[in-house]
Amino acid sequence: MSKCYSIVGPQTAGSGPNTANGVTATSAIRPMVNELEIGVSTTPADQTLQATLSRFTTAGTSTAFTPLPLDPADVASVSIGGITHTVEPTYTANQDLLNIYLNQRATFRWVAQDGREIVAPATAANGLGLRNKTSSASMTLQGTLIFRE
Repeated sequence: MSKCYSIVGPQTAGSGPNTANGVTATSAIRPMVNELEIGVSTTPADQTLQATLSRFTTAGTSTAFTPLPLDPADVASVSIGGITHTVEPTYTANQDLLNIYLNQRATFRWVAQDGREIVAPATAANGLGLRNKTSSASMTLQGTLIFRE
């Protein structure tokens, strides 16, 4: 049975696009995102937000975040978590796997059907990132990635 983990984090404030959080694979594991929650933590305004979940081939620079097991009896995650990226990952061009437009006042939740998870390759430094593609500096994206290994 696979194990599930959570990565919770904000993007770095500033002009976008910015990655809020990501999960990076190793050569030993393929993380599979099966749930995603998105919101904005800054003062509400009537602005739109474009958030994407995309594969990357280089992890960039981020604050390390230890993925939290949803079951406290599970072992530590093999995948690597990162939040508040200061150097963006290298994303695969024109391949956003989820493209979500929402109002800044709204929140969004996506849950994959079993067997339809978004999967990263078992390749070091490759992974999946949740990012705000909107260039406005007035929005801070908050996101939760739930994945399994």
